[in-house]
Amino acid sequence: MNKKVLISNLTTAETALAFPVADRLGAVMAFSIRTGGISPAPFDSLNFSVSQGDSPENVRRNLAILGQRIGIDPEKIVTCRQVHGDRIHVVESAPGEILQADAIITTRADIFPAIKTADCIPILILDPVRKVAAAVHAGWRGTVLRITRKTVEFMGNTFGSNPSQLVIGIGPGIGPCCYEVDDAVLKPFRKDFPDPERFISGHNSDRNSQKSYHLDLFTANRSELIAMGVPEQNIHAANLCTACHPALFFSHRRDGAKSGRHIALVGFRG
Repeated sequence: MNKKVLISNLTTAETALAFPVADRLGAVMAFSIRTGGISPAPFDSLNFSVSQGDSPENVRRNLAILGQRIGIDPEKIVTCRQVHGDRIHVVESAPGEILQADAIITTRADIFPAIKTADCIPILILDPVRKVAAAVHAGWRGTVLRITRKTVEFMGNTFGSNPSQLVIGIGPGIGPCCYEVDDAVLKPFRKDFPDPERFISGHNSDRNSQKSYHLDLFTANRSELIAMGVPEQNIHAANLCTACHPALFFSHRRDGAKSGRHIALVGFRG
């Protein structure tokens, strides 16, 4: 058995962080870290994407390693081609084709919706009453499109999920400490996200006399959940910045395009 230690409010073994609350619900809510896999640099070592240049065989073997460590069948992990939009897919089995979406939902035990990240915010949702699980990919574009709110609304409208009964895990992602943004992000965020200035902070730049602006995607998405009626005590957050912790996490902002990708997965065990 892997030795587990506490990081923030998560437990971690060699390959993944997990919220203990999911275990108590007979579920999995896990976020991979970068160690314990077989991919070479710069994808070292537990990488889950071929888009940046790693081989399909390495990714397949990494999925097998992760599945073995957290006790699930890697063939039951369902991912998607993420397009930084607000499309939601429901899956009841492992699909034969790659889905194009940024949120995946299932009502089936032993099917595990998953999304891939290297700075964007992974948001995992469990409805322990209706037995619904969802994985949400919330980068800045998805946040502006309010994908987190739309996923909770979809779960309510389609499956009868009550926001007050949902359990949420917000995984590692780029924090406001490191997420400096320009007008290409600020303008749509200010235009379409409610009360946007709550999530934007100004800093004096080290490079020149101009002020730089940082965006807090963690708190923005958390605010959406609370506004939908999810109790604050039901929202569990890693509070870990991917760019700040190179030993634990890949980061596109820190390392550039040749960065590996994490996987965040959720679901009820059969």
